[in-house]
Amino acid sequence: MTRGTLARVLLMCIVLAVAAGLPREHVRSQILIRQADLSRTAKEYSQAIELYQQLVVLRPRWPMPHVCLGQIYLAQGKLDEAEEEFAIVRELDKGESQALVGLGEIAYRRGDAEGAIDLWRHGIALDPKDSDARYRLGQTYLELSEFDLARQELKRVLRNAQHHQGANYYLGLLAAGDDDAASVEYLRLAAEGEDQEMSRRAREMLVLLDDLAASEDDAYVAAHLGRAYLRLDAPSLALTQLKRVIALQPDNHTAHAYMGYALLALDDPDAARDVLREVTQLAPKHPLGHYFLGLLHRSEGYLPTALWEFKTSLETDPSNAAVYAEIADTYQRMGQHIAAGEWYRAATEVEPDEAGFLILLAQYYVDVLPKPEEGLASARQAAVAAPDNAVAQDLLGWALYLAGKQAQAVGPLEQAIALDPDFARAYYHLGVVYAQLGQEVNAKQAYQRAIDIDTSGEYRRRAMAGLGSTE
Repeated sequence: MTRGTLARVLLMCIVLAVAAGLPREHVRSQILIRQADLSRTAKEYSQAIELYQQLVVLRPRWPMPHVCLGQIYLAQGKLDEAEEEFAIVRELDKGESQALVGLGEIAYRRGDAEGAIDLWRHGIALDPKDSDARYRLGQTYLELSEFDLARQELKRVLRNAQHHQGANYYLGLLAAGDDDAASVEYLRLAAEGEDQEMSRRAREMLVLLDDLAASEDDAYVAAHLGRAYLRLDAPSLALTQLKRVIALQPDNHTAHAYMGYALLALDDPDAARDVLREVTQLAPKHPLGHYFLGLLHRSEGYLPTALWEFKTSLETDPSNAAVYAEIADTYQRMGQHIAAGEWYRAATEVEPDEAGFLILLAQYYVDVLPKPEEGLASARQAAVAAPDNAVAQDLLGWALYLAGKQAQAVGPLEQAIALDPDFARAYYHLGVVYAQLGQEVNAKQAYQRAIDIDTSGEYRRRAMAGLGSTE
C-alpha cells in the first residue's frame, strides 16, 4: 500500500467513524497512532516524532506517545531527550513498565550497569511478562559473568516468546560452553531469526560445535570456544574457556595472551596489562602477547609504546596483515599520514585476497587523506573483492564523486543502502550526489534518512546542513 493509498484509507476511516458517532478527537488520535507507528517502523523518525508530538498535544495525559518518543530518541542515541520523555511517563503512570525499561537502557549506556539492573527489575515487578526488560537483564548478567542469572532471565523470555532470536542466541552461547546438547537447538532457532548479523553468528557457532563434536581434547575444545567467543563479542564467556585451557595447560602462552585480550574487552585494563606483561616476559618472542599489549597501550593513548609493541610482534610474525593495519592506524593517530598509507598498503600486499584490508586502504585514501586517484583505485579493488559489503560500495560511490564522476556514483551508493538500509553515511553521501546532480527532491529524502538513522551525530549534522542548503 502506497502512502497516498494509505492516506485515502485513513480519511475514509475518519468519515465512517464520525458517521458512527465516535468523538472526533478519539478518531484523530487513532489515525495519528497508525501514521506514527508506520513512520517509526520505516525508521522515518523525524516524521514519527512530529506525529507523536501531535498526539501529546491532542491527549496530554496519555503516556503512550511519550513512551514511543523516548524509544525513538534511544534509537537515535539522544539519551537526554529520551530520559525526559520517560520521566514524563513516570509522572503520568507509575505502573508503565516500558518507561523503566527505557530508563534502564539509559543508565546502562551511561556506564551504570547496577542502576540499569535495578530499573529493569522494577519494570519486571510491574509487568512479569515484559520480555524487553528480561532480555536486557539477561544480556547484562552475561556481560557481568553472572551466567546462572543470565540463563534464568533468558529462559523466562522464551516462556512468553518461544522464538525470541536474541534469547535463543545467548542461551545457545551459554549452553555451548557447558557442553550442553541444547545449545544446537537454541542456535538453530537463532539462525532462523530476522536479525541477519545474529543469524550469521549463530551459524558460525553451529559450524564450530559440529567441528568440535568429535574431539576428546578438552583443552583444544576450550581454546577454540574461547577464540570464537571473542569473535562473537562475548568476552565473559571467552574468559571462562581460556581459564579452562590454562588450568589444563599452564604453559600455554597463546591462551594467556588471549586471556589478556578478553580482560581488555571486559574493560579491565589493569588485569589485562598484568597478564600480557607476564606473557611477554616469559615468552618474549610470542607475537600475540606484544600485539595485544600494543592494543592496550594504544587504547590508553600511549602511541609510541603501542607502535613498539606492534613492530616487536611483527618481527616474529611478519605474515600477520592485521599487525600492519594496526601499525598504520597508530601512525594515522600520530599524524604521520605518509607512513600510515604505506603500512595500510603493506597490509593489502601481505593478504591480497582479504577484502577487509582493501577496505581499510580505501577508507584511508577516501576519508582520511583524500587522494582521488588512489582512493578510486583502492575503492574499486575493495568493491570487487567484497561486492556484498555496504562499506565497500559506499566507498566506491564516494570515491567516484570525489573524482568528479557524480552520475556514476549513484549506483554504488544505492547498492550500499540496499545492502544496509540503516547506513546513515551512505544516505548522506547519496544526498550530496543528488544535490550536485540537481535532483533536489531525492537529495532531501536522502538527507532526511541520514538524519533519522544516524546515532553518532556526525552524519546527522552534515545532512542537516545539506538539507538546509537545498531549501
